[in-house]
Amino acid sequence: MTHNHVQQENIIETNTRTFLFPKGLPGFEQLKEFSLKEHNDIFSLLSAVDQPEVTFITVNPFDFVPDYEFVLPQDTIQELGMKEKEQVSVRCIVTWHSDRLKVSVNLLAPLIFNTVDRKGKQIVLQNTTYTTKHPLWTDFPKTDEGGDS
Repeated sequence: MTHNHVQQENIIETNTRTFLFPKGLPGFEQLKEFSLKEHNDIFSLLSAVDQPEVTFITVNPFDFVPDYEFVLPQDTIQELGMKEKEQVSVRCIVTWHSDRLKVSVNLLAPLIFNTVDRKGKQIVLQNTTYTTKHPLWTDFPKTDEGGDS
């Protein structure tokens, strides 16, 4: 058992990056340090370093909403020390549900990461039609309805 655990930790280490959120996250302002761990090709887990039970499922919004766009506020650019767009990474928090069709993603408040300086911030977009509960899976074929499952 122990041996497997050690191996798993090694694998996790390679896909984990830690970011400083100077202002924390809304509702978790006291937590400043978060690790972003790749879970698989689609999902990453954002966990508070000091309270690992505070974990958010995140996705790259552009994988699901190709035309997702917004202007990065100037104060965020300065706060995170962004110098070029290549160092910007965006993730959005997913609200999980046992019914796959009810899984949603928060497009209104994306997480912005400076991948070079390892800083992050959650921003709330202004004057937008994006919501906190955008359906994550919108391209389901309707043919599998009504069967025994």
